Amino acid sequence: MTVWSKVILHTTILSIASIKLLMGQNYEITLPEKLNYGTNRYEVLGTNSDGIVTMNAGKNSHSIALYSYDMKMKWKKPIALKEIGFVNIGKVILTGDSAIVFYTIQARGITFLKAAKVNHQFMLIRSSIVVDTLATSTLLSVPKMSYSVSFLKKRFLIYYDDLNVGERKKMHAYCLDEWLNVNWEISYTATDFMESQIITAEIDDSLHSWFLFGENQVKNFHNDFPFNKNMMVCYNESTQTFSNTITEQYGMIFTEPLLKHDFTNHQLIVAGLYSNSPGNESNGIFINRYSLNGKLLSKKQIQFSTDLLTNLSGNNPPKRNDGFYFFHPSEMIVKKNGGVIFLAESHTVSTESFNSSGYGSFGGSSSLTVNYYHYDEIIACSISDTSGMEWNQVLHKKQQTESDGGIFSSYALVVAPTELILVYNDFSGGTNVLSSFIMKADGKVTRTEIFNADKKGLLPVSKAGQQISPNEIVIPSLKKGYLQYLKLLF
Repeated sequence: MTVWSKVILHTTILSIASIKLLMGQNYEITLPEKLNYGTNRYEVLGTNSDGIVTMNAGKNSHSIALYSYDMKMKWKKPIALKEIGFVNIGKVILTGDSAIVFYTIQARGITFLKAAKVNHQFMLIRSSIVVDTLATSTLLSVPKMSYSVSFLKKRFLIYYDDLNVGERKKMHAYCLDEWLNVNWEISYTATDFMESQIITAEIDDSLHSWFLFGENQVKNFHNDFPFNKNMMVCYNESTQTFSNTITEQYGMIFTEPLLKHDFTNHQLIVAGLYSNSPGNESNGIFINRYSLNGKLLSKKQIQFSTDLLTNLSGNNPPKRNDGFYFFHPSEMIVKKNGGVIFLAESHTVSTESFNSSGYGSFGGSSSLTVNYYHYDEIIACSISDTSGMEWNQVLHKKQQTESDGGIFSSYALVVAPTELILVYNDFSGGTNVLSSFIMKADGKVTRTEIFNADKKGLLPVSKAGQQISPNEIVIPSLKKGYLQYLKLLF
């Protein structure tokens, strides 16, 4: 055999081995588990030193499961909260080999918000504490709790809107440390707004918390742009004072924005979509930057280009009715240089009614309404630290499902060291193929098929996926009443 033949043979063997590695051992799947009645939450909590932690929960039941890294179940059990009454788990946050559990419980007609610290076996380390009394009667509604965690998981923020009729604009917030000490509790009323709405919040590991409010005065049917103003509220723990900054732009209205902390430049970044009129069509991206004390540093609107619209619609030049319809902010990744990659996904709901004339002489007419959930293209934009557009891209997909709330649509995001990976169900070929978009730092995108999910008996809930390492993600799968967890390695 010649030297050249040996080189070709060696290269061929390496290529075959690489293909087998790529197509074979890049995922692990748990055994199917029959779902209990009433279970409606399937969460990947993250990892500890023992393995991968997941939670299945319903209104009055919950269980924690621990899996090894090859997705073999080690154990499964309820959290040992030692409570008597109806417990509803709100949030579980892993902190190394322990966890903080926030939950509500009804006792003697009173609803309490409580917090507990548990070990890696989810046994109580210390007695739970009462954070707040939410309702004094079973007839009163319980507000929706929202949570934020500091970067080092040393501080935890819980906030919610007051449901009392006379206090509709008041927000309540609590800050706890890792040992469940309540550092502070506050109430804040956005008196500068007529129709204030708390959108999101962030907390750091030292002194600051930030709350983003919107002025929800844009009342219009099928309007994706409800806010005409945003307010950044900063709470300084050392001085126990608030400061706020209102941002608006004449003639523009905004979607619900995203809020992220830029640790490199010590700033806060708020970004979303804007429009010049109520409806479904976006005209571009707005991006605001704030100092840590909540002061506005810069604001900018970036209009979508004709080239991007051509990429979206496939028409060059774009036709009159082409536009960026039904897009909503989905992700914002802060880059090391202070720039961001902003993602927005198009999704909407359509309905169709079917009439039936009944049966026989005594049959009455009836109708059936079916909801269709559409999750389609994704816009990806790289924006510099000075809020200039570096590149933009359209990721083309079409996802339509029926009467399922869209649970199996949208995507999971993996922020890898040198690329972004978006995992989604591709229903377009008549079968479900789990696929991915791989986006490089320069905006170049490739699409790959991971495997045929139908042949493996899987129906992944991609948007419930949780990244557990720089190149791994765990995604729940629900099919025919059975739950499995899928771990992907990229």
